[in-house]
Amino acid sequence: MNNTQELIHFTVNIVLGSDDEANFTYSIDGKEVTGGGVVRTETAGIYSLDETTIENGFLFTGATITDVDKETPCAQNFSFKVSDNGRKITIIDTDENPGTACLIFNVECNGTAYESTDPQVENRDEN
Repeated sequence: MNNTQELIHFTVNIVLGSDDEANFTYSIDGKEVTGGGVVRTETAGIYSLDETTIENGFLFTGATITDVDKETPCAQNFSFKVSDNGRKITIIDTDENPGTACLIFNVECNGTAYESTDPQVENRDEN
């Protein structure tokens, strides 16, 4: 990360639903948000699992980032790094190309892999 990046800190809660799907909820300063959004500058999204999620055995294992529209590819702008023994994942977006990316978090809980639904990230010009 560099000093000019915008930093956005998300807290992530994951619970297993009755359908055995992992349900992800994102918040910033206690307010629920989508987990995605519009980016106009180089940005690092830092996603940290909350204590309850960690106690339930969930850990980040990675992320899958793909282009929503092949005509405006921007997935190559993104990278990720898992840290703090799987308790955090940082998504870095260089915002070099406009477009919308599909961002799926990969987690594991007690040996079973799960994926998030897509909190899309859209890159736009600063104007």
